[in-house]
Amino acid sequence: MGRLRSRGVVIDLTALDVLDSFATRTIRGIVYTTRLRGADAVVVGIQPEVALAMVQLGLSLDDVETTLDLEEGLSLLQERSKYRVLRH
Repeated sequence: MGRLRSRGVVIDLTALDVLDSFATRTIRGIVYTTRLRGADAVVVGIQPEVALAMVQLGLSLDDVETTLDLEEGLSLLQERSKYRVLRH
């Protein structure tokens, strides 16, 4: 974000089999920090079993954009980038 002036960050969780409270807080923190640096962030690839376990444990990614896969995540960031250009 700083040196390369990135406008979007994808956090891919496809390989994770479990998300505990620490990992969830860490991911949320990365997303919030990304926003503070002026970029958008999207979390992709949360497996259905992981999502179910998160709900059962009461964990959430409030205010965090999520998509099913990388393709959808990149599409979301591209749309946001277009909107940002139109806004300015």
